[in-house]
Amino acid sequence: MANLKCNIITLNVRGIRNRVKRRSIFSYLKDQNCHFYLLQETFSEPKDERVWKNEWGGDVFFSHGSNHSKGVCILVNPSIVVNVENSYKDIDGRIIAIDVICNGVNFSICNVYAPTSCQFQGKFLQILNEFMTSNLNITQLIIGGDWNATLECIDKKGGTRWKPTAYRNGIISMMEELDLIDIFRKLKPHTKSFSYESKFLKVKSRLDYFLITKHVTQHVHTVETKTATTPDHKAIKLTLKLSQVTRGPRSMEI
Repeated sequence: MANLKCNIITLNVRGIRNRVKRRSIFSYLKDQNCHFYLLQETFSEPKDERVWKNEWGGDVFFSHGSNHSKGVCILVNPSIVVNVENSYKDIDGRIIAIDVICNGVNFSICNVYAPTSCQFQGKFLQILNEFMTSNLNITQLIIGGDWNATLECIDKKGGTRWKPTAYRNGIISMMEELDLIDIFRKLKPHTKSFSYESKFLKVKSRLDYFLITKHVTQHVHTVETKTATTPDHKAIKLTLKLSQVTRGPRSMEI
């Protein structure tokens, strides 16, 4: 069977309750021709699900926040055949995940929106770790989203001098424990690229990124930062070339 390129994009949308903005974002996303779309800060509520799904035209998996904060969702391209086997969510509007089969390959996709306050970041990492190990295929795992943390000095420009925080160190420890790779930095170790900009604070940071398990890295084709229609975040697009996934006794060829 021929290789299949599977595209996944992550974007902090800073609220899409406004119908005009939401439809503009949906139009932009469809132009990116991806299989899965990971959105953060949707500001969604349960009552929005039916309308948003109708406007999107396909499956949308939600973890709701409030009408002015948090909220994450995963949108599935309605024109591409994929099988979503299971979905999982937290209760705080920060984590949503799905198990999928794409071109015969099984993997888990997790979308996160981390707290901005250091007061809550440690607890978030604890919840995320338990969430993933309890529910997801941690050998075939892709985690994308807005982490609200820079992992290295190269990931920040302007503002106060960069130094590792306890939360950043917690992310690194989680990566080591679960064999996760910051795929952008692995492919582009010396590239300065920023996904978030505060013109008021004169700061640019790489807060949005994909962490993927080592088993998945062999299938990564590209990862790129893309200009988006949102006010202060750029989109990150990950492209996989799916041909064969090694999973030990459960290996599968496609």
